[in-house]
Amino acid sequence: MGWIGKIFGKDDSGRGGGGESVLDATVKRSARVYEEIPLRDFIDEARRSQLARELFLEVNAICNTIDPVVACRDRFAATVLQLAMFQVLMIPPPPEDDLSGLRGQPGISGQLKEHLASLSLKNDDLRSAIREHTDAQDFDSLWPVLRRLYWETWWLMQTLNAARIELGDFVEGNDWDLPFLHAACVKAENTYRFDLDLPPVFDAAIARDASTAYSVFTDIVLAGAADPVREWREYHRDFDVPLPDFGR
Repeated sequence: MGWIGKIFGKDDSGRGGGGESVLDATVKRSARVYEEIPLRDFIDEARRSQLARELFLEVNAICNTIDPVVACRDRFAATVLQLAMFQVLMIPPPPEDDLSGLRGQPGISGQLKEHLASLSLKNDDLRSAIREHTDAQDFDSLWPVLRRLYWETWWLMQTLNAARIELGDFVEGNDWDLPFLHAACVKAENTYRFDLDLPPVFDAAIARDASTAYSVFTDIVLAGAADPVREWREYHRDFDVPLPDFGR
């Protein structure tokens, strides 16, 4: 596992289905995620080591709670909501490729990136996150900061997602991680559009119902539903709310 394995260490808390600990399996997945993302372009070795240790402490603490499944889901949910705040600003408009696969899904426009500078002043949560790293207010200065925050949060989210799966909190063949991220992004986009006084992505006739519906997804996740996607779709089967399609 290289440097990250040395920082994470080993632990026997929480055994996964394959016999190795949840922590060990999560560390392996976390290391692979780091190798797959461009985070190294934005942070130095000291920051990388700090983040790796924080990830270890996070997962280790979850494994040692009374109910690791609940603890992991709660932390995963909070991280997805945080990631969504950055994700909708990372999605480019056409014709540029959208690697997230979210653009064009219900409620996601890919039109917010150009508003980064304005939102960094108008939205309290985004302003708080960015001002820890820069006081600049122009797009060219804010963009690399946003990308760093995004990839750091992505690494944390994927690490927690790996722990969630190792703990057995997933749905075989139709898992809810990507639908949850989509719902969180819809919520973030709605918030930003309100801040900017822009019209909603959804048609006016369903905008209110759709906004509420996608916010409810978070409530269903936090309530501990075994299959949040199925429960969410069942709850909204009689509403005219567009549903996402991720080909699962």
